[in-house]
Amino acid sequence: MNKKPQNSEKDKASLRKKILKSMIASFKIEGINISEEAAASALKRISLNLEK
Repeated sequence: MNKKPQNSEKDKASLRKKILKSMIASFKIEGINISEEAAASALKRISLNLEK
């Protein structure tokens, strides 16, 4: 059986950084400039909603 390896904190941080960069790029395509702090705040709210 193949078990999924546990994501380390370093992997989670790396993934979070990639998501933030993608969010900023997506908004920029739409002509909206957001800061990394605003993107981080939005990602946190989204994560909390997904956990429910």
